[in-house]
Parts: sequence; structure tokens; C-alpha cells
Amino acid sequence: MGLIQAAVALHISCAVLALATLGQWSAVGVITVTAAAGTVTEDQAARGAAAPKHVHDSRENALEYITVANTKEDYLAEEFLTLSVNTTLLGESGDWVEVSWTGTYTPSYWDYVALIVPSDADVRTTAPAKYKQCRDAILDSDLRPKLRFRALNFRQPFRFVLFRNGLTYPVAIAKSPEVGFVNYNEPTQGHLALTNHPGEMTVQWVTRDTGSPEVAWGTSPDRLASSTVASSSTYKKSDLCGEPATSVGWVSPGMMHAATLTDLQPDTRYFYQHGDQKLGLSPIRSFVTPPRVGPDSEVRLLHVADMGQAEMDGSNELSMMAPSLNTTALMAADMARAPYRLVIHNGDISYARGYVTQWDVFYDQIQPLATQVPWMTSVGNHERDHPFSGDRFDMAFDSGGECGVPYELRTGMPHPRRGQQWYSFDYGPIHFLQISTEQPFAPGSDQHQFIVDDLQRADRSMTPWLIVGGHRPFYVSSTYDGPKDSDIGVAAELRHALEDLFLAHRVDMVWTGHHHSYQRTCPIHRSRCVEAAVEGGHRAPVYVVAGHAGAALCKFGTQVEPFWEVLAAEWGYMRVAASGVRLSVEVVRSSDGSLMDSFSLRKGEIGLTAVLRGNGSEGKGVEAW
Repeated sequence: MGLIQAAVALHISCAVLALATLGQWSAVGVITVTAAAGTVTEDQAARGAAAPKHVHDSRENALEYITVANTKEDYLAEEFLTLSVNTTLLGESGDWVEVSWTGTYTPSYWDYVALIVPSDADVRTTAPAKYKQCRDAILDSDLRPKLRFRALNFRQPFRFVLFRNGLTYPVAIAKSPEVGFVNYNEPTQGHLALTNHPGEMTVQWVTRDTGSPEVAWGTSPDRLASSTVASSSTYKKSDLCGEPATSVGWVSPGMMHAATLTDLQPDTRYFYQHGDQKLGLSPIRSFVTPPRVGPDSEVRLLHVADMGQAEMDGSNELSMMAPSLNTTALMAADMARAPYRLVIHNGDISYARGYVTQWDVFYDQIQPLATQVPWMTSVGNHERDHPFSGDRFDMAFDSGGECGVPYELRTGMPHPRRGQQWYSFDYGPIHFLQISTEQPFAPGSDQHQFIVDDLQRADRSMTPWLIVGGHRPFYVSSTYDGPKDSDIGVAAELRHALEDLFLAHRVDMVWTGHHHSYQRTCPIHRSRCVEAAVEGGHRAPVYVVAGHAGAALCKFGTQVEPFWEVLAAEWGYMRVAASGVRLSVEVVRSSDGSLMDSFSLRKGEIGLTAVLRGNGSEGKGVEAW
């Protein structure tokens, strides 16, 4: 076994193992051990305990820390207080607004300014879209305290409100003038998705009104000769399952448009523009179609899970997902220097958890990437789970009342039908099977039958590689055990239902997230490494947990099982390159772009050989498939 990086934490749930800022952070409480297996020693635990940590509680995004139900209004409390903005009309989403105040008011440590949308919303029943602490204000040339906000186009006017008394018992004491956008039908949240069929690409975006949405496209930016009409959809409060999605988190989500371009040639750059000729058009952008499906194709792609989103202007200081900004920045840099033309995001997408504006923030953050390459997802607990809504856990409130509805409409994945959030697609030499770990997957379920049928149909002469993606892991080092939705318990159920099936159909790798860390097994079956010589022996998949793209990091179990090759509590993502005979993975640290792991699988004359190299150490050559 290669080096094992084990993080020590003393809290039961996921713990923040880093001090995050917008530009940098450093992992703490991370212990490097060279033992092949065993428990974490008292000395290692002591060193880990000395590092700063924060308990990661059930609140996943910064808006959940505001107790809206306790909010009061007292606009006469400060007689001479005036809250001002430097502009009341913005040109496009992402423009900046400066907020300042004058008068005799002196803010306390906990006072803050929040963006409220719509502008006429009742602050006692509607959560802010974002907020900044007054103590972070800087003085302008007139010695007035000033905060700068980056404003997204939420498709309706907004205003700023100054609150005193902190997030738990906030009191609104001043309002700014209303701020609006020139065009509430500006196409925003652009992103691409593949379908089940080669030669197709779906373009998606959001506006306020339906209008006449379409995509103009072609092989030259000067001649978008083809056009495709888009379909439009949205969702209402009544489509959702509970609070906060149906209460304080609700803001009109706008109209979601989707147009599928067809008859596209493989490995070809297409230019496109989406929107409405009268209501507004996007900039002209481009994407490159996947190569032909087959063993002679070569592809590069990126993988993330549990990424979430964060405000680029530093708002929402309690956000535990600030590292996601570095992740997407490094991914964009990768795409600029090399042909990475697909992103796989396996669950816990935005962590909106019932707050509509957080979906806007997520798609704004990934738009520079997702308008160039398809962004393919699997559903996570924070998108799907709500009591008695059809998930397999019954009593989990993880989606904040969304119960998979916004996820399905916003991501546009090629599911078999509404509510069945699983699918598959081919990409060059790879067949991807994306499953839902949040819905029933045991034998006898619709999903299990889909998995069986898909594995049987996969043509390995055309797609030598078969990768299964989903959210919750099959193998995981975690302390969370016991409840029905626990890491350890669900992993055991997944293995019981699917592991033998994966072995029988020669699945090469399984990519998951959920545990906010990076973990990699040896080629494994039934908890035993398959470490035969290259010339013969067992064959088995490699299981990877890569839920470390942005959300607060989790701790590992204190017992290090012998099948773990790498355990790392650091933020990052995966870079993947595949040909018909070799699949290489690099795991990148989001802090500085260095590698925390790298390994490769290859297919030779006698089958697939796994050459596992982690942290600079070369592992054994083993026949994995």
C-alpha cells in the first residue's frame, strides 16, 4: 500500500479542517503515516487535536444561520441613519454596488448589511440573498463607511437593509433605495449538458419571462446559420416539499430554457448564442463536441463532488464553501491549457437546500466553465432527500424541502423519466453509468433494473472503460455509523446490492463523494484487495471518494483498513485522461494546484492492469480487469 494521509478530528460529524479565505487556505489536523494499516496513535491524535477545528453542523450554507422568524423591524431606532447606494440601475449580472451609511449610527460587531430580493419582500418572512458584516466596511474619500457587493440579476429589483443585533435576533433599522437591472430577461446561468445520444448537446439558461427562446449556432462565430427552439419550464412553491424551500428561502426562480442541438459532428467546435431576439441574447460562446465513441478516441475530463458555491465578493462570511472558488478557478485554468471537455459532478451540487438564490450563485460561479463544456451530474442528498418524498431514507431533511425538483429542472440530465434520477452515456472510450444513491437501488427497484440492463448493454468493444458515478460511497473511512442514512450503513447497503454486479460486468472504477475528503481503495471486492500478479488473479474495480471540491472537510475513522491506498483531508478535484488502453487520474489540491495523488489503469493484451502510484510512491502492478 502507498502512503496514507489520515486526518484526525475529534468531532462526530464533518469538521472544518482548514482555515479558509477567498484566496488561500491551509489544511490542518492532517497526519501523514506510512503504516500499511492500523489505528491512529495517541500522539497523532494529540497533534491533530492541537489544530483549529470547528464543528460542521446541519447548516450547510451561510443563509441558514439567519433566524428569519426572529427578525424585527425598527426603522425609527436611528433617527439620522441613511443607507445609500452609488447606483440604482445595473447593466448586467455581476455588476458591483457600493453601499454606505451616514448619521450618528455606530455599528456593533454583529451588525450587517443584507441584499433583499425582491425589493418589497418582508424581511420577517424572506431570507436575504447575501450579507456582509458592517465591521468589514472601508472608509471612502468622504470618510463614510462603505461595503461593496457584487449583484446577480435575480430577475427583479432588490434593495439593501441594515440589521443590528446579529443573525439570530436581527432587527432591521434602515433600507436603501431600490436597485434594478436594465434587463430582467438577461440570459443568465448558461450551461451545457450531453444527452444519451452522440451528436447532441443541450444548452440551458434562465430568464424572467418565457418569450421566444432559441439557440443560434454554427461552425463559425460570424455565421450562426442553424437555430433550435428551446422549451421552457419553471417550478412553484407548491411543487416543493417543505421549508425553507416553501417559506423563507423562496424567490421566483425564473424561466428555465433548454434547447438540444442535434446532428452535430464529432470533435468539432461549434459557436452558439442563446436567448430571445427581443428580450436579450447571450454573448457568442463555443464548445467542442465529444470525439466519436470508440476505443481509438482520447478524452480529458474533470471530476468534482460536494463543491457548492461561494460569493466572489466575500459576502456570507459563515460560508463553509469558500474553497470552491479556488477549485473552479483551477479547473478553468486547466481547461484553458488542455482539452478538458467534460465535467462530472457527483452530487451535492449547490447546497442551496431550499434557498433559491444559492442556485443562482452556483450557476454564476460555474458559468465560465459550463458554457464551454457539458456539466454532467448525479443527485446528492442535499438535492433530493426530504421525508416521504420518494427517497430511500424517509426522515432526512437534507434538501431543505427541495426534494429533487429544482435539481432536475436546472441540471437537465437525460433521466429515463421525471423523478428517476439515474442515466448513462458514452464519452469517447468511456461508458458512464450515473446512479442515484438517494433513491431505492436494491434488487426489485426500478433503478436496480436500469443498472442491470445498462451494464448488460454496454459494448466494451466500443467503450473499453466502464465508470459508475453516484453520490454516496461504497467504501468510506468515516465515523458516521448507526442511522439509516449513515456513511457506514449506506456503504454496506450499496455493496450488498451492487458490488457483485459491478464485478460481474467488469466495472473499472466507481466515483463518489458525500464524505468531504479524498479516498482511494486498491482494486477491491468484498473488502479485500485484489493484488494478484499481472499474469493472473482476481479483477476488481477501484473505488474513489472525491467529495472534497469545496464543502467543509470531514474526518476519517480512526481504524485505517488495509484496502486504503490514500486518505487525504484536503480540498481538490480530479483530472482524468483516457484512451482505449490507458486511464490516468491526477488529484489536484485546490490550494496550490499540486498533486495529492496520481494513478493509472491500463488495458493490455491480458486485460486491464492497474498501476497504482500515489503521492510519489510506485505501487504494485495488479490485474484490475
